[in-house]
Amino acid sequence: MFKTFISSEKKILLILVMLFLLVMIYIFYLNLVVIGLKDSLNSKENLYLIQINNRIEEIAELNQQVIDLREILNIGLNINNSDNIYFNTKLDEKDKDTLLLNIPSGLPLKTVHISSRYGERIHPISGFNTFHNGIDLKIEKGQNVYSTADGIVLKVRNEDTGGYGKFLIVLHNYGFSSLYAHLDNIIVKEGDFIPKNTLLGFSGNTGNSTGPHLHYEIKFLEKNINPIDFLYWNKKTFSTIFNNTTDIDWENLMYLIKNRTN
Repeated sequence: MFKTFISSEKKILLILVMLFLLVMIYIFYLNLVVIGLKDSLNSKENLYLIQINNRIEEIAELNQQVIDLREILNIGLNINNSDNIYFNTKLDEKDKDTLLLNIPSGLPLKTVHISSRYGERIHPISGFNTFHNGIDLKIEKGQNVYSTADGIVLKVRNEDTGGYGKFLIVLHNYGFSSLYAHLDNIIVKEGDFIPKNTLLGFSGNTGNSTGPHLHYEIKFLEKNINPIDFLYWNKKTFSTIFNNTTDIDWENLMYLIKNRTN
């Protein structure tokens, strides 16, 4: 009988030990679940923060584009008639077509998303305050890049040696030129005569670049001018360019265009 009592006590003790182990295992399991949930929440929180920051950056860039467009359009609405009357009265549709074909105008890409404007900025690689000679248009790699005016291909560099990477320069009429940089590949060659909207090559991330984009410049007599003034220039916004870009003798150019097309 005494042996039976001891045996029963051992069984109870064994059961209690097993229950204790099961409880400990369950507690350990719950801790793992909690840790997993915390990690999952942290990962989701980081993901949401990244997504939110990306949306904020996109909204800021879109707002800047709206401001650029508003400035251009407002100038078009506020032109002083006494100073600019010859722009609106002397040029017919044929004259305007000639001007828009020969001087860089419109978009070098199907759509534009400005990521860095013309002028003073903190360089994204060096971190120094430098002057940005053009504008950067954010675009995925491999997208079509077009000439913004009739012209001749003045220079082509189709190898990546840093700086602008793969780039080309197109020489246009009346002292203008345009530059397209950080390309992935170029399909025109030096000496080619090309019409406006000719496919020049494909966007890329060559040279000193932090991501795929097109660096676009416009020069007049080898002096850089703000491309934003020309990016949205078309028949509907035709008069805006004359008040925005004052370093060009537009009046004499209008006279030359008018007399050559008549």
